[in-house]
Amino acid sequence: MIIDKRQKDILDAVAEKNYCSVEELSQRIFASTATVRRDLISLSKAGLIKRVRGGASVISPTRGEISDVVRKQTNVTEKKRIAVACLPFVKEGESYFFDSSTTVSKLIPLLKGFSNITIVTNGFQNAYALSACASFPCYVAGGSIAPNVSSATGADTVRFISGFSCDAFFFSCRGLSLNGASEGTVEQQRVKAAMLLNSKKHILLVDKTKFGKDFTVKDASLDDIDVIVCDEEPSEEYKKAFEEKGIQLIIADK
Repeated sequence: MIIDKRQKDILDAVAEKNYCSVEELSQRIFASTATVRRDLISLSKAGLIKRVRGGASVISPTRGEISDVVRKQTNVTEKKRIAVACLPFVKEGESYFFDSSTTVSKLIPLLKGFSNITIVTNGFQNAYALSACASFPCYVAGGSIAPNVSSATGADTVRFISGFSCDAFFFSCRGLSLNGASEGTVEQQRVKAAMLLNSKKHILLVDKTKFGKDFTVKDASLDDIDVIVCDEEPSEEYKKAFEEKGIQLIIADK
């Protein structure tokens, strides 16, 4: 499903308030109530919202993963800027874990000039993108597949990841607070934990919308993170915390 601007505005409104009535959405996005109802039906069928009497509510993000449909079309420009800022950390002769995030996926098209790197991922979309442009070794983990999420998880995935030792791990998260990075599911966290354990440098890619949010499962504490690449300057509180932990902070160019 391709989300148009009107439907994206509906998703943003529902996410902001947890529940919006049809009339409220109609006024907010300047569309008729009939148009809003049609959009709510489409978004509900795609598993992106929950239709309730008179309107729509969020599908709680703490219960699981955000659909790939949404992730691919959210903050695209910011993610591309973050990816460009990560490129200096990629060097010939090194190996890298890539998680399944759409933020990390924006780094893949920038790797066409490399010939002697190795990438290991659990993301099927990322693996497909690598197959289209890579002239270097790439490996994709198998395992369980979650609905609406193009990635492998489970014990088989963790075992596969544990068979590699990489120079760095590029990853994103659902939320970043002073407690560290967090995820919505234990399954994704276990895969990332294996990648953290089997890599030397940990590079977190995070856009401004994820700051100040804590989700169900902790991905990594600030002590586990070496570099944070973001699209905007975080607050002084975060900058101070990063400095105290020895984290290198990089702000992507606009």
